[in-house]
Amino acid sequence: MAGNKLIIVGTHSTETRGGISAAVSGYEQGFTQQSIEFIRVNSHSDLRSRIFTWLSAWFQVLQLSVKYRSRAVFWFHCGPWLSLTRKWSFAVIARLFGCQTVAHMHSPTLHNYINSQYGQFLLKLFFAPFGRVIALTPWWKDQLVLFGINKPIDVCANPVSEDILSAAIQTLSTPKIVREPQGDIVILSMARLIEGKGIEHVIDAMAILPEHYHLKVAGEGPLKQLLIQRAASLKLQHRVTFVGWVDSVIKHNLFNSVDIFCLPSKYDSFGVVFIEAMAFDLPIIACDWGPITDVVTSEVGLLVPYCHPQAIADSVETLAKNYQDYWGKGPQRVMDNFSPLTCCKNVINSFFQQDNSA
Repeated sequence: MAGNKLIIVGTHSTETRGGISAAVSGYEQGFTQQSIEFIRVNSHSDLRSRIFTWLSAWFQVLQLSVKYRSRAVFWFHCGPWLSLTRKWSFAVIARLFGCQTVAHMHSPTLHNYINSQYGQFLLKLFFAPFGRVIALTPWWKDQLVLFGINKPIDVCANPVSEDILSAAIQTLSTPKIVREPQGDIVILSMARLIEGKGIEHVIDAMAILPEHYHLKVAGEGPLKQLLIQRAASLKLQHRVTFVGWVDSVIKHNLFNSVDIFCLPSKYDSFGVVFIEAMAFDLPIIACDWGPITDVVTSEVGLLVPYCHPQAIADSVETLAKNYQDYWGKGPQRVMDNFSPLTCCKNVINSFFQQDNSA
């Protein structure tokens, strides 16, 4: 990156919730650790007008493109269609002035676009002004290659934040407590409560599991009331608790208070929450689909088919009986693969490759 200006364009890392903002925050921490300077352009914020933020970011990109030209490396963090449209409008300007442009693809909806005739047409237009693409996992890279992207594609995992990394280090050094076989087992599902996350299937699995299994659901979203009603209809109110949206210290306390993490979601492009659960040494149940299989490996948990409560229930009981087999595997995996420093080095290597191929 010597002589170049790294410009990160993406959703605000503190004024928005979600995986992209968490990932960008982790990258920024990694760059700070390595004393790598970067310029931040916020393309979206939950606290500000979308149109105003978009226009403000567009003028920032224009000014930076004119100022730095070929020395500028614009790193665009891309979500669903509206995010793709914003990033495309920025990238066109950057390319006009000879800047280097990288599209970092974050959204699970990318899979839907690739498999839609209309989506394929729009994606081809979207990728036109980008010189390089970053995929989150090997599975995503394979999908982009099959789609026909003939630009360089690198695989770079999203990092966790420094506080989650610290939790992994602390968890690894904390003595483990052997649980009673018939003691209470608490399961945690944490996500935005929307279609595709599979929370309803976890609730259905609770109706199959014995009484000493309990579920905490963390998150907000349009399906919350329906999920509450589902638990009530199954007479599970005493075993299923909805704790709402949680952040920082509350989230850490919640992870420390449960035994198993369960999110059988098919609506995740990567799933930073899985990495967070690993940091706290929680064995994981996830959906056997796409990029999730790159993240949740057999050493840290079990994979189940989507929409299969019986498989979820069976996996919960398997993890409860073999809990000690997973001790230490999650935190070590976080430290080895998902620290801000490790992920930033991977990204910088990608930018260096771009420098050499330019």
